[in-house]
Amino acid sequence: MNRRTLALLGLVVALTAALLGGGCMPQAGNPQKSPNEASSGTLVESPKKYDGTSVTFEGEAIGEVMVRGDMAWIHVNDDAYYLENVEEGAALGGYNSGMAIWLPAEEAAKITLVGDYKHEGDVVKIEGVFNAACAEHGGDLDIHATSLSIVSEGRSAVDPVKVVKLLWAIGLAFLAWVLWFTNRKWDDWGIGSTTSR
Repeated sequence: MNRRTLALLGLVVALTAALLGGGCMPQAGNPQKSPNEASSGTLVESPKKYDGTSVTFEGEAIGEVMVRGDMAWIHVNDDAYYLENVEEGAALGGYNSGMAIWLPAEEAAKITLVGDYKHEGDVVKIEGVFNAACAEHGGDLDIHATSLSIVSEGRSAVDPVKVVKLLWAIGLAFLAWVLWFTNRKWDDWGIGSTTSR
């Protein structure tokens, strides 16, 4: 590598380290724990232990209510973001996780709002039986619920424009311009090789 490349690479590494040290990386904090005795993570990791047992499962209804005749599928997340999203202050706590729920369509009809990018869905509590490999549904892992109750109603998600993020965007754009300008003017300043491009 020539001196120009090494100098620009060093500048990028130094500035990246400064940005990461200056708070550009998200902080973990204390994530919201699952309200369930057997969380979705526990059910996935130890399916045989809970197979055929009665469970109570609480979380945010997300995606869609998929009605299939007298029955319906819903998906209920019990992860660190089931009460609020990161923009609203939820601490980082891993990935989205939840369970597929098969229940009577009349119970699923109680859900008024499901979670998506713009909404926090209804928080629901279901009672049912956990299946490690459901014979009725192709060996999938699911919960066959008999009842659903609404714990709290859904709402619009809050996603404010944060001044800090805007300042970081402006600062990084300026940094990119400085690197570009330095690269272009390197030869004019007489640093390193004077070979014309």
